[in-house]
Amino acid sequence: MTEDVRLHHRSCPFCEAACGIRVQADHGNRTILDVRGDPEDPFSQGFICPKSYGLTQLHSDPDRLRRPVRRRGKDWEEIGWDEAMDEAADRLGALLKTHGPNSIAYYLGNPSGHKAPFLLYGPLLIRALQTNQFYTPGTLDQIPKYVSASYMFGGPTLQPLADLDRTNYLIVIGNNPVVSQGSMMVAPGMKRRLEDIRKRGGRVVVIDPRRTETAQIADEYVAVRPGTDAYLLFAMVDVLAREGLIDLGSVAAHVKNLDALVEAAGRYPAERVEQITSVPADTIRRIAREFATADGAAIYGRTGTCTQRFGTLTSWLIDALNTISGNMDREGGNLFSGGGIPMGTLWEDNCTPEGVFPIGRWRSRVKKLPEAIGMLPCAALADEMLVPGDGQVRGLVTQAGNVILSNPNAAKLQRAFDGLDFMLSLDIYVNETTRHADIIIPGPSYAEHSDFAAVTAYETIHKFIKWAPPIFPPEGDTPHDWQIFAGIAARLRGISTAEIEEEYVREMLATAIANGRPECRDVPIDDARAIIGEEPGQDRLFDILIRGGPMGDAFGRVPDGLTLDKVRSYPHGVDFGPLDAGMIPAVLKTPDARIDLAPPQLLDDLPRLEAFMAEMERPDTMLMIGRRDIRSKNAWMHNVELLVKGKNRCTLLVHPQDAERLGLETGDQARVTTHIGEVIAPVVVSDEIMPGVVSLPHGWGHTMRDTRQRVANRTIGVNANAIIDESDLDVPSATTVLNGVPVVVEAVRQPVLLTEPA
Repeated sequence: MTEDVRLHHRSCPFCEAACGIRVQADHGNRTILDVRGDPEDPFSQGFICPKSYGLTQLHSDPDRLRRPVRRRGKDWEEIGWDEAMDEAADRLGALLKTHGPNSIAYYLGNPSGHKAPFLLYGPLLIRALQTNQFYTPGTLDQIPKYVSASYMFGGPTLQPLADLDRTNYLIVIGNNPVVSQGSMMVAPGMKRRLEDIRKRGGRVVVIDPRRTETAQIADEYVAVRPGTDAYLLFAMVDVLAREGLIDLGSVAAHVKNLDALVEAAGRYPAERVEQITSVPADTIRRIAREFATADGAAIYGRTGTCTQRFGTLTSWLIDALNTISGNMDREGGNLFSGGGIPMGTLWEDNCTPEGVFPIGRWRSRVKKLPEAIGMLPCAALADEMLVPGDGQVRGLVTQAGNVILSNPNAAKLQRAFDGLDFMLSLDIYVNETTRHADIIIPGPSYAEHSDFAAVTAYETIHKFIKWAPPIFPPEGDTPHDWQIFAGIAARLRGISTAEIEEEYVREMLATAIANGRPECRDVPIDDARAIIGEEPGQDRLFDILIRGGPMGDAFGRVPDGLTLDKVRSYPHGVDFGPLDAGMIPAVLKTPDARIDLAPPQLLDDLPRLEAFMAEMERPDTMLMIGRRDIRSKNAWMHNVELLVKGKNRCTLLVHPQDAERLGLETGDQARVTTHIGEVIAPVVVSDEIMPGVVSLPHGWGHTMRDTRQRVANRTIGVNANAIIDESDLDVPSATTVLNGVPVVVEAVRQPVLLTEPA
């Protein structure tokens, strides 16, 4: 390597896995030359997926904004950083003064979870806006897990993780971890880990409407109709109860309402649910027995189990089965996160001692949909902007999120955005969403800030933590992300950036002391403040998170514990091994410190489950599901040529039986219709999808030519969310039904491209 070409060790920022990467960078030209897996990363062990290679083009993308822009009619003009922050604060402040709190909505997009400065400093701006109108894509695909965990364990982040590297029986239901690398259960190199289960004599079973990439390497694939997982899981509970296989194991003294769970499950024996689930009763019984008698077992559900009509019930039943089979809080079963940071520092929203759960504490103005964990459901957003009256949303801030392509009922959202008085976007692209903004303020690129995978540090199946310095300093006078967020927030409040930063640091310290490892509890804030130093910015907050975490130094009380300086000495990250068992007494946040196996709030949803059986028994209903692609993540990676070139991946999968009935062949076009609208997509006939189900991925449909995404605009694809009704909900969580959507499919007689045009 020349003097200008240097090697850097980082984490990939494109998903929760945060795989370790080696980045070769030319410092003379400020370009990223090459990205490879880091074989010295002790957790990912050299594994990366194709997304990581996209960093070479993302950093140098000519469409990526380098400076703020302001709308001038149909055009954009570059403006200075201070001017952009001044005008944004002035216009947002004017809305607050005229229309009051909650007149501005805030949307925190998916990439924020993979850029720690966004994750840490976004709340500073949200609070300055005095708004409860807070939205995230988590309300599209995660909230059912947070709601069920809150009712069962007392807090949204108390998510049991499969002890993947020690389990002997794994059921994967409604997710595709070989592609995702373990969403909300981080385990890079998932294919190797699943193969290792089989090598040690274990068994992997995949239950899904599609024979996914994960199913293709499993011991057994079981096809299940979309949206019927709750019936299937209830039947498994019933098998365990009828056959005397219930074993609470080490958590027996910490559970309640087992009888109520068994009673509810008794309504759904295997024989009753086999028709609507498409899973034979004998198969249900056999898998239930295998699961209950294995020496260490886990059920892992994720996107497909969350984005359906009964997502909260399904999430509850997964954890209930993990508990009543003796697999909760045990090695080889399911363990609670003991990662590198105390999640309560980022998200302090557990059940109160009085029994008030972090759900439904306020509701949306128009549809009266419940808040969950501080977030209103995305299903409420368009109406909050469109419907006049007191409390109408007049302004919007988007933070790294393409709302138009990532949310259901895109046409309605477009109308809502068109009517806003002011919109600010904190983003690096003029995309389908930010094209509506009045001001767009980009931040530094991935290569220009220090790297700390905060989300990964609490979702990982190992106690792993990693930090990396920037590759390049920010270009020119580009401020750091924290300076942008703090700068706008300080202007709104009429104080200096230094003052608001000091307030925030002390608040983070107080929360870390209250929620961190027990040795933190009596540390005076002033003592902790003195320890972390005076250098402002995200690294100081990383230090707070690490020191307060399970392996931290408790602000000096545990001398051999971790600090940011110590983590810096591990350029490839440090892995302290698998999570620990025996955590239940310490982690439960329910008022009586017991796992509630039958929360009354969820039992209240059972009449809806019962009533829906008749509709699910109609064999003529076609159902649509989505699917993951290993080179894509929602809507935000489609302007990278390396990741979108080649064959069109936005295709409609149709089973051969359905294709014959509908007169479809691979390469034909099919019209997919709901009462919301229609899209026309190219067909791929494949037996990887079960009969009666079609699959169309979301995040595509880059057809708006007034964006600045030249590569994305050349891609072929349609917006699946355009035909999804945002009002069709999983009731307990108010999550829109994105999988198991009833559709009408018919042939359209004209050819369609299956490859990208030259």
